[in-house]
Amino acid sequence: MTHVNRLRLSASSGLLVTALLVVACGTDTGSATPTGSPFATPTASVPTTVGPTTAPTPTASSAPTPPRASSSAAACVVEPQTGVVPSDRLTALQVLGLPGRDVVRFEFSPGSLTPAGPPTESLEVALPPFTEGASGLPIDLTGEHALQVVFKGMSIMNDVGQPTFSGARQILGTDLSRSLREVIIFDESEGQIGWYIGYDGSSCVTLSREGDTIVLAIDFGPGT
Repeated sequence: MTHVNRLRLSASSGLLVTALLVVACGTDTGSATPTGSPFATPTASVPTTVGPTTAPTPTASSAPTPPRASSSAAACVVEPQTGVVPSDRLTALQVLGLPGRDVVRFEFSPGSLTPAGPPTESLEVALPPFTEGASGLPIDLTGEHALQVVFKGMSIMNDVGQPTFSGARQILGTDLSRSLREVIIFDESEGQIGWYIGYDGSSCVTLSREGDTIVLAIDFGPGT
């Protein structure tokens, strides 16, 4: 056999072996896809729940606190009042804390020999801004509610030129007064003396005369 013939026989043998291997692989149907194959269909993951599915119920500490009702809402309505006072000379003022009420007493002395006219009083609600009558300077009145008591036709000076009223011109509420907070004079000129009165709570106010005294009573209401 020549060298050329040996090469042809070798090549033919190689082709025959290759063909047999291809046929053998094509007819092997018994093999299965191995477990864990990268081509296996992935399973959908379920998200993990980390908290409750409904909104938490607010605790007592997180719930909003309702606003507190002000005692001023239940205060008695003060009706305007006018009247005649004992004389044209207001000389003293006294604040008292009594059972069930606070009292402001305006004390009068005998009047002038020649009064300018009948002295009168008036009571009404005072509205801010609170100011001094002559200067217009602000007054920081203490209390939830405010009143003003004005005496007109008054003798500011006595017969020898001295001030008729010699008492305190501002009195703050003390432990003896539960509702009353402040009494302060805001006008003392041209025959007029005016007072602001500040008080707290649902109290009712009355103005009356007892002899030579005008009495402002603040009767305690519920919660005062």
